[in-house]
Amino acid sequence: MLRSNEPIALPLHQHVDYDDGEGLDLDQAVGDMGSFVIPFKCEVLLAGLVVTEVCAGTVTPVVKYDKRPTAGSDVLRGDGDVANFVLATTAAGKVMYDQAEMGDILEPGEEVVVELVAKASGGTPTGHVKPFLLVAYLPETKTNLTDMVQTA
Repeated sequence: MLRSNEPIALPLHQHVDYDDGEGLDLDQAVGDMGSFVIPFKCEVLLAGLVVTEVCAGTVTPVVKYDKRPTAGSDVLRGDGDVANFVLATTAAGKVMYDQAEMGDILEPGEEVVVELVAKASGGTPTGHVKPFLLVAYLPETKTNLTDMVQTA
């Protein structure tokens, strides 16, 4: 099978404060905000955030995308190893992107966790973003994917 270079946007599974339609609230407590489940072997093309509310405050937000080799487990979890966003004072409508890990291979059974590591604070803190992760599908037979297991 030939490989397609068409980008695929993986869906984000939201965990925290995504109820107002503007995206993840960046002036809330730091922690894991959501994750991208990896359903097939793929290559990272672009990690990004669409800014939907200006990021501001005396301390501006930082968001990292961490690779989890085992979904649901923090054993051997990375630290911003898929993307690292320092938002500074960023206007709504901007798209922040990180291509540092372009070409990184992700496998079924892994996860990419969206983590707020520094919240907007001081002054008048604001900021909302909508995370995205674009990948390219890498064709592979299921027998070569060690974490793909057929149900009984």
